[in-house]
Amino acid sequence: MKYSQQDLEILVLAYITKDSKLMDKALAKGINLSHFEYVEEDEKKSYTKALYKIALDYFQESGGSLITSYVIEAYLNKFNTPARIKGKVLILWEEIQAIDIDPNNFHELAKDLKYRKSLRLLNQMISDTHTTLSSDGLDKSLKVIQDGLDQIQTEMSDFGADRHNFDISESTDFFKDEYNKRLNQPELFKGINCGVSNIDSKTFGWLPGQIIVFMAPSSGGKSVMLLNSAIHANEFCNKKILYMSFEMNSWLCLLRHVSLAFEIPYNILKDTALDGEEFKKIINLLNEKRGKPYFEYDVNMEDPTPEYIDSRIRDLIATKGKPDLLVVDYIGNMTVRNAANGAKDWELQSQAIKQLFIMAKRYNIPVITAQQINREAIRDSRKSKEANKFMSYDQAAASGGQVLMHLCTYAIAMEPNREKGYCVFHPVKMRDAWFHPFPVRIDPDFNKVRELSIEEQQQIMGIHAISNGDKTAKPIIKPSYMPEVEEEDMDLPFIDRTEDELSLPDWTLG
Repeated sequence: MKYSQQDLEILVLAYITKDSKLMDKALAKGINLSHFEYVEEDEKKSYTKALYKIALDYFQESGGSLITSYVIEAYLNKFNTPARIKGKVLILWEEIQAIDIDPNNFHELAKDLKYRKSLRLLNQMISDTHTTLSSDGLDKSLKVIQDGLDQIQTEMSDFGADRHNFDISESTDFFKDEYNKRLNQPELFKGINCGVSNIDSKTFGWLPGQIIVFMAPSSGGKSVMLLNSAIHANEFCNKKILYMSFEMNSWLCLLRHVSLAFEIPYNILKDTALDGEEFKKIINLLNEKRGKPYFEYDVNMEDPTPEYIDSRIRDLIATKGKPDLLVVDYIGNMTVRNAANGAKDWELQSQAIKQLFIMAKRYNIPVITAQQINREAIRDSRKSKEANKFMSYDQAAASGGQVLMHLCTYAIAMEPNREKGYCVFHPVKMRDAWFHPFPVRIDPDFNKVRELSIEEQQQIMGIHAISNGDKTAKPIIKPSYMPEVEEEDMDLPFIDRTEDELSLPDWTLG
C-alpha cells in the first residue's frame, strides 16, 4: 500500500510508541529526527517530528519506557509550549492511539521511511550540484556529488540495521528479503578488499565496525601490508582513507606511497635520483588524483592517542566527508592519556585497542591496524619445537594480546623470510571465514605485496614445511626469483639453535 509522507510518519509513530521492541528496531535501523519532516499547510514546524523527539527522549531517559499522554503534557509544559501547538500535538497523539498495529509490518514501514529520505537526499544533491557548478566549477561539484552519494548509500545500507531478534521457525520472509537484497544490490553489502585474493575470496571484505589486525615481529612487514591494503582500497575500491602514521614524517610517507602506487623504486625517490621524464611522470600521476576519493595522511607523532584520532575523524567529517577506512600504523606506537602510573605496555595497548573498537562502532567504519609479535612469543615457539611439542606460528602470534583477540574480527599473522624472498600469511582469528596459510612475495624495491601463482605457492609452502622439520615435504617448482638454498640451511629464520639470546636479523624486510 502506498502511503503519503504524513500517513507514513504517523504509522511509524504508532508502532514505536506502542511496542518498546519496535522502538529498539527503529533505532537499530538508524531512524532519527531527520526521517520525520512532514509540515502541515500554514504551519512552520513538524508535529510528527516533535512527537518523535518526545517519545525518543523519554525512551532513553527512562530506560526503555513508552510515552503516555501524561508524559507528553509534562514534556510540553516543561518547555512552555504555546497552547495552540500543545493542542495540535495532543490531537496527533489521540489519532496515533486509535491505530491498530501488526509488528510484522514494521520492517516494511521503516524501510519505506528510509527510502523517502534517500529520495530527498538525492533531490538535494542534484540541486546543490547545479548551484555549485555555476558558482565554483567542476571540482567542487564532483565533491558535492560524492558527498551526496555517500549519504544516500549510508541511508540505504542495512549495515548496523540488523534485527535484534527473530524466530527461526518464522524466518522464511526474513531469509528471502535479506538474500534478495544481497543478490540484487551486492555493492551495499560488500566490504573493502585488501588486495590479497586468498584473503578477499574468503571474507566479505572489511565491513563497517570491524577491527582487522596484521601481526608480525619488529621490521616484519606490518607497515607494508597496511599501506598495500589502504592503497588498494583507495585506488581500486574508490574509498576515502585516513592513514595514521606515528613513526614516519610526511615526506617519507609520500615517497613510500608514490613508490608503491606508481611502482617507482623507493631508493631512487629517496636519493632524489629521478631523471626529468620520471619526475614529470610522477607529477602527472599525482595531478590525476585531484577530485578522486581522498587519501589523508596524518603523521602526528607528538600526540599518538585515540583522542587525537577521534578528533581527526570528526575534522574530516566536517570538511571532506567521513573516511571509509581508518588505518592505524600501529598499536604499539599509540599512547594513552591519563594512564595509571606503572602501567605495562600490554595494558596501554589494551586500552588503545578498546578505543579503536569504539571508534569503529561509533563511525561505522572498518579499522585496520597492526600488532608486533614479541620476542617472548617467538622464543616460546622455538622452545616448544625443541621439546618436540607443537606450537604453530599462529598460536605464538596470538599469545600476547587477549584483549586484541577478543575485540578484533580478523587477526592475520605474517611470517616473513627475507633471505628466501617470501612471507607466509597465517589465520590467527577469522570470525566468519578461514584460509590455509599461504605465501606472498614482498617486493623490497617498492614495498609491494605481490601475489604468487598456485604452483609458486605450493613450491614455497613445500620449502617452508622442510624448514619446519618436515623432511617428507618436497618442493615442486622453484620460482625464478628464489635463490638456491641448500636443504641443511632451510631452518626457520626465527629458530636460533643456540641457548642464548634470540636473534631476528632475517625478519627484516627493508
